[in-house]
Amino acid sequence: MRYIPLKDHQPDQAWIDKANHLIDALRVAPDSEARKKIIDADANKRVWGELKGWLLSLSHHKCWFSEAKDCFSHWDVEHYRPKKSAKDRDGTEYDCYWWLAFDWTNFRICGNVGNRKKGTFFPLRDGCPRIAPFGDVRLEEPLLLDPADPDDPSLISFDVEGNAIFSPAFTDPWEKERVEYSIERYNLNDYQPLVDKRKIVWNDCWMRIQEYLRELNAYHQSRSMIAHQLSKEKAQQIRKMLHEDQEFSAVARACLLNTGDPRVAGFLRST
Repeated sequence: MRYIPLKDHQPDQAWIDKANHLIDALRVAPDSEARKKIIDADANKRVWGELKGWLLSLSHHKCWFSEAKDCFSHWDVEHYRPKKSAKDRDGTEYDCYWWLAFDWTNFRICGNVGNRKKGTFFPLRDGCPRIAPFGDVRLEEPLLLDPADPDDPSLISFDVEGNAIFSPAFTDPWEKERVEYSIERYNLNDYQPLVDKRKIVWNDCWMRIQEYLRELNAYHQSRSMIAHQLSKEKAQQIRKMLHEDQEFSAVARACLLNTGDPRVAGFLRST
């Protein structure tokens, strides 16, 4: 998972005007059934789909949750906070977040392998009240990680087998609970093609790191300009794997940090 600076961008004004018109219709609807009819109308369901290309451009055409480009199935425009009802961890349903059905800041891109598993689950921290319609979402403490929150993606890391794990850099029990639940609910470890691809990226990155260190050591020992040039080429290959437009770049970052070698950890400052 990489941070997606969603709120640093904005859809075109024509789309925003259309969405605002629907939000106003939801606001004056007499009850939940009337709101669901507005949300489920075929013409209205296409409205968030119209932003799919724009949302994908923000992530370099990767799923915002898995960083996959093609192995996590077709793209869905996912509502981070469910648009009609939200389920607690135990399956209890709540009629809420309808006012965010057409709010672009609530949209995420997710491969439907993960979106189907996530469904309408949106539990909060025990004891945290849900906001009232049009309330401030910052007052809630969601259990699910959000790729559009700059603090959330760094909580997830990866291991040599391609599994998503709680980042060893953190120790807070609530953050660990969030990561473990998100890995389960977003289906980040149970879909084998996804795990296999992450393992390939890890192994490729590890191999390039070892090649870089070998050439760098050779240069330091012999001052061979050939080794010096090769080390620069390997360094460039590693930096490319870390770039946000690369598939599973967060896996490459985790692999690099796993070496514990400050010579390669410094690449993170230049990507």
